[in-house]
Amino acid sequence: MPKVDPVVQDFSLLKPGPSVKTDPWSSGGGTALPGLPRNNNFDFIRLIAALQVMLWHSYEHLNIRSPFLDGLMNIIKFFPGVPIFFTVSGFLIYASYDRKKDLKIYFRNRFLRIFPGLWACLALTLVSLGVFGYLNSTALQDRQVWLWIPSQFTFFQVFTPDVFRSFGAGSPNGSLWTIPTEVMFYTFVPVFFWFALKLKMNKTWLILILMALSYGYNIYCGLYRDEQGTTAVFKMMSKNLFPFLFYFLIGTLIYQHWERIKSWYEGRGLYWLAGYALYFSVFSLWLQYFEPGYYPNFFGLVSVIILSQVVIALAYSGRDISHKVLHGNDISYGVYLYHMPVINVFLETGFKGVNVTVLFVVLLTMALAFLSWKIVEQPSLRLKKKPAVIH
Repeated sequence: MPKVDPVVQDFSLLKPGPSVKTDPWSSGGGTALPGLPRNNNFDFIRLIAALQVMLWHSYEHLNIRSPFLDGLMNIIKFFPGVPIFFTVSGFLIYASYDRKKDLKIYFRNRFLRIFPGLWACLALTLVSLGVFGYLNSTALQDRQVWLWIPSQFTFFQVFTPDVFRSFGAGSPNGSLWTIPTEVMFYTFVPVFFWFALKLKMNKTWLILILMALSYGYNIYCGLYRDEQGTTAVFKMMSKNLFPFLFYFLIGTLIYQHWERIKSWYEGRGLYWLAGYALYFSVFSLWLQYFEPGYYPNFFGLVSVIILSQVVIALAYSGRDISHKVLHGNDISYGVYLYHMPVINVFLETGFKGVNVTVLFVVLLTMALAFLSWKIVEQPSLRLKKKPAVIH
């Protein structure tokens, strides 16, 4: 385990207007970039990816089980939200920088997309820790707690103090491990362009080489995880850019050749989706050659590659779906941020094993995500600077 944004994720302004925006997180008619179709479904796809992560975590941590939920989880596991976020980021963030290489505007816009919403979620998380007695006088004397707070303000969200290990699912907000990875992706893009220029190397070949290296490292991490998956060393090895870079670069590679291959995707989302369903039905459900996961074997890698094509194709098929459903409200990032704090509250109040809890998790998370969008994220995004665009 898809904006994210998750990311673990790039996850913005409202009404379509006559001028084209350059920021890849503009909403209300679609994510707009010069040279790419303005109306698209990226906002809606990110929301579906965030909902997948929320439902999966609810199923796991709240221990909800029923024939219907078991069957649903057996299907949605093939649409993992985090890899979807990473692929969308690879396509859009790379496109954004490629169209206008202004580092100051680029990083300012990325900052405004990620951190205001993240800080608002942290404030609510601190309140919940206080309400349930974890942020008490003893905790406030713990050096780890005072290291944890600034780590959550920046991009070291993988760190959790021992005093919080018994809270909820074992971390105040375990999903935020994708935030540092997403920030690394942001930094990677201008560095990639610099290296390609200095090495005078074809970008496509450089992308393919980096994909191969990343997937090789991913395999190594997967083997190491089987032996020492809970150790601090493994967390340092795995919670970073390198094992997941190939997810990002799949989206980048599609964008790199967009003008030549866009006919493969535009209006063909359902064909790609049917092909993907056939693939995982045969190779996973029937032959059992792979299980979806962050560390895929060869057949799982093929599944990831096909799913990435599905994501881009659906983004450019029926391109008014996102606007009709969301009306410019990009709540995907909020869903991703708030679902684990909500799940932790239900765990702390004794609702583990109660199937109906998943409904309340969905409703409360969506409400918080909408408030976050209206009160924090959307006003922050209005501060973005948009470079001049040649039409």
